[in-house]
Amino acid sequence: MRHLRWMWLWALASTPALADESWLKPTLVGELDYRQHGSDVEGFDGFTLARLRLGAEARPLPWLVARGVAEWAQEKPALIDAFVAMTFGDVRLSLGLNKTPLFPSAHDENLQARAIPELSGLAQSFWPRRDLGLELRWAPSHLPVESWVRVGNGSRSPLGNDNQLPALDARVDGRWGRSAGKPESSWGVRVGAGAHVESAYDRAGIGGIGAQGFVYYRPPPVSGSRTVAEAHARLDVGPVRVAAESAAAWERRSRDTDGNPDTPREVLPRLESQGASLEVSWVVWGKPRDDGGTWPRADEDSTQALQTLREGRIPRGALEVAGRVERLWLGRGAPDVQTGGATSGALAVRWWTTSFLGVGVAGYVQRYDTAPLEEPDRRDSWLVLARTTVSFN
Repeated sequence: MRHLRWMWLWALASTPALADESWLKPTLVGELDYRQHGSDVEGFDGFTLARLRLGAEARPLPWLVARGVAEWAQEKPALIDAFVAMTFGDVRLSLGLNKTPLFPSAHDENLQARAIPELSGLAQSFWPRRDLGLELRWAPSHLPVESWVRVGNGSRSPLGNDNQLPALDARVDGRWGRSAGKPESSWGVRVGAGAHVESAYDRAGIGGIGAQGFVYYRPPPVSGSRTVAEAHARLDVGPVRVAAESAAAWERRSRDTDGNPDTPREVLPRLESQGASLEVSWVVWGKPRDDGGTWPRADEDSTQALQTLREGRIPRGALEVAGRVERLWLGRGAPDVQTGGATSGALAVRWWTTSFLGVGVAGYVQRYDTAPLEEPDRRDSWLVLARTTVSFN
């Protein structure tokens, strides 16, 4: 048996696809912050490990990829990505835990490569985040169209669903120029819309979430149908990018008044929420952003950058500045619910030093419509963070 085992291992190692180390690539994303909050209840000040994501991506065949990534910068490790994807011509089919397709700022951009480090409050609150399901992406080479359809659990958990009904996500984009995979183009346009439909069972509705995950508005539980619709547009002109996103949500509510699950529940007024954001970024020097979700690169090629590092000199890299404004209206349409929302702004400067190292500083301000429960007398908030990012993919 021992001889058979060694023969089997030798056969695997001798297989061309497996013998080529390039088919398996490790993934590492680490982000170290120094933070100062406007209030102690919103987070800890000082040095913080914002993210540490470790995993691997395997591509044994040109049309097959498998990816698994876990987040370790938490009290307990959490699974982030766990999926298998197959590409056949213009169609990509994936199965597993992955990002849902709504909101280009959340789905299309890699988290470590954003011009403003943290997601907008709009995406934080409305984006369905990750889900376990089956997704079809269609991007025909002969048409300026890209579309996604996903059927998943809707529970944000890799372990299963919280009820018997699936969730549906759909998004359709029109894309031209640089956004259509033409990096040599001096301009690019992407315009589209998407929707998320599911059934919830006594789950928290859409709340207000700040840049570092602080929940400043807590809605009542929702139960029944939930619909989130979003629209987006992005324009690239040379080194400048302008991106706009908007969203609206409708969430049913009901409650059990007699403790018997077999009797009808009392129907409560529906919750309605809306929001919009506008972000502008400018690559002061370096190559403009492309449509691949990576951060801007230096004008010099990789060989020149490597030579600069070997000589002990600091690379020029790419410098990017960005600003964002947004507005949220939350918990509307129900007389028995206290409404909420916020007006927010953010500024950031990021120096993408190399293809794997970036540093930057960002500031966020918010004006709450309703004071958070933790501090009933405060309606203003601010955050300043300096971030160092290391990314190997």
